[in-house]
Amino acid sequence: MKRLVVYYSLSGNTQAAAEKIAKELGADLMRLDTAKPMPKSFAAQIFVGGGQVAFNHIPKLKPFELDPGAYDEIILGSPIWNGKGVPAVNAFLKDEKAAAKVTSLFFLSAGGEVSKGLEAITKHLPNLKNSVSLLDRKNEDSKDNDAKIAQFIEKIR
Repeated sequence: MKRLVVYYSLSGNTQAAAEKIAKELGADLMRLDTAKPMPKSFAAQIFVGGGQVAFNHIPKLKPFELDPGAYDEIILGSPIWNGKGVPAVNAFLKDEKAAAKVTSLFFLSAGGEVSKGLEAITKHLPNLKNSVSLLDRKNEDSKDNDAKIAQFIEKIR
């Protein structure tokens, strides 16, 4: 089975998990990037990202490095912002053919409300079989992430 791990990461947390998952599964890896980059400062990122989430903004994405249509299965990684899915992931999921290939989802949170964010993303994923909630590296309980990722990978296999 040809697998692709697709992810969006602003702070590097989701990227680290995506790299680990792709390596363990022998999957290709593709980062989602918005055409207009996020600001560099954390305060500006909170303001801009929070506004995008609040107003359900769907940004334009940079052209993909890989063709999601060429894969049998997509594993999707996303942070949760303000209890919702991030705009870049929402833009990716506008492609119903790609969304239909997503069978597994991993998402990261700083410890806030994840159920609303999970619900916002999963409503676009008709073939979702596996999901795992991970915590931001700054969270004390993130020490459990490696074990959770290992269990997630076993479910996918």
